[in-house]
Amino acid sequence: MLLINAQVIDSWSQPSAIVASRIRITDGVITAVAPDLVAADGEATFDCADAIVAPGFVCGHTHLYSVLSRGMPSTDPVPPSNFREILEKVWWKLDRALDEESVRLSARIGMIEAIRSGTTGLIDHHASPWHVADSLDLIAEQCESVGVRGLLCYETSDRDGAEIRDAGLAENRRFASRNGSSAWFAGMVGGHASFTMDDATLDACASIAHDCNTGLHIHVAEGDTDRLETVEHYGAGLVERFESRGLLGERSIFAHCVDLDERDLEILNRHDVRMAHNPSSNLNNRVGFAPLWSRSAHALLGTDGIGADMYREAKMAWFRGTEAHGGCTPRAVLGMLDNAADTLYGHIGLTGGKVAVGHVADLQILRYRNPTVVDPGNLGGHFLFGMSAAIVESVIVGGRVVLERGELVGIDEAAEYAAARAATGPLWQRMLAI
Repeated sequence: MLLINAQVIDSWSQPSAIVASRIRITDGVITAVAPDLVAADGEATFDCADAIVAPGFVCGHTHLYSVLSRGMPSTDPVPPSNFREILEKVWWKLDRALDEESVRLSARIGMIEAIRSGTTGLIDHHASPWHVADSLDLIAEQCESVGVRGLLCYETSDRDGAEIRDAGLAENRRFASRNGSSAWFAGMVGGHASFTMDDATLDACASIAHDCNTGLHIHVAEGDTDRLETVEHYGAGLVERFESRGLLGERSIFAHCVDLDERDLEILNRHDVRMAHNPSSNLNNRVGFAPLWSRSAHALLGTDGIGADMYREAKMAWFRGTEAHGGCTPRAVLGMLDNAADTLYGHIGLTGGKVAVGHVADLQILRYRNPTVVDPGNLGGHFLFGMSAAIVESVIVGGRVVLERGELVGIDEAAEYAAARAATGPLWQRMLAI
């Protein structure tokens, strides 16, 4: 395929230029970027009509199953008063109510919405305690079917008993052992949080991570509950507990990292642990705020399940960060998007995240009406104050057009949403019964 009439942004945080060019894609990989490329015999062309072509986004931490939580009824007449109660009264009830069909549909709808937001990759953290076995396969199948790359794991926890804990460990090992077999997905080892995992469970996660050459994806210091209960029950600090089991490293992702002190951060940075910033979720759960872009060279931007619109989440990071701390820069926010891409592609075994030769062709085509000039020096300002998911016109993943001029390719969107709505009623009834 040859993309013509493109205005190319080659990188979000460090664009080298924004210029008119053409892009050749061969076997899903960008093989040439130049203004004078000519279509070869039999080569399809895609006319971008002077739209911007930029790298697709990767969401650095999400929960696809939360898609079917929108508008769900309260399961308790007394609203949650703290973070643990939010987990117990809302999310742990939703997790337990998920079945095979709701896992599949939530993944499928979440990926459809990701594409419409220019997001071509998701680092997902899944939990469905009453339907553990093969649950990651259900999500992986949607990656390939819809056209979104995924870095997946199952959320191991002791909170539902030994049998379900062991099933979660087995699911992580089974799925991660397939790493390298697909260009669409890879596996990590998932854990809920330190305070819901005993020493033996953490040791089992470390064993799987070592055997499968992957890392741990876990919530860490999402508010003070994690730290306080870990110290109370296990007599150890959060970060020290992970470090003593060999769970720190560049292939691990620690989500939130709100309630950490400078010593904790020094240890995590020494081990190059990836930290995922989720500003919308942190605000929603009232757990605090951490300017991770200033605390880690490897900070990712995630949503913690509040969709996959990285335009919106980047704005949330910017405005909340500017209001609370100052010192935030547009490049720092965009850098978290680039870091998320580097993390996902590194685990899958691909080169991606830029519009450059040798990178996989995971691209978004944007119809942006800019009232002022766009150049490498002011791209961050346009991104934060002008661009949004509404400008996403087309999306290409691995050279495959999955959204073409506003229409999903090969997907009956109305039918998919109707199926999701039909499954939601029984799902919510199961929640209310728990």
